[in-house]
Amino acid sequence: MLTDLTFIHAADLHLDSPFYGISHLPEPIFARIKESTFVSVRHIIDAAVRENVDFILLAGDLFDEANRSLKAQLFLKKQFERLRECGISVYVIFGNHDHLGGEWTVIEWSENVHIFTSAVPEEKS
Repeated sequence: MLTDLTFIHAADLHLDSPFYGISHLPEPIFARIKESTFVSVRHIIDAAVRENVDFILLAGDLFDEANRSLKAQLFLKKQFERLRECGISVYVIFGNHDHLGGEWTVIEWSENVHIFTSAVPEEKS
């Protein structure tokens, strides 16, 4: 018997992007654009909760640079915890902007977050 499976797939979120190419804009506009990556993630999480999806798949480029800001990481942790409270899992696949060799504070993710750390498929028993 097949059951419905619902999920949200998102990629290229580029949290905390510096938006170097448009830094010449007036400060209020530039600040709003810089905040837009966080607003977008909030909307995705809101939709997941509202629609009671089974999981979210974040497929690459969660962050924008090798040195992930603490602000971006703590924000994402809080959003993932909102999903945990609703029984929604998160699957993360890193992309070319998610430099694994960068410098950042290591964040402990909640048990609903599953990070694929290898190019080789993993199997859990």
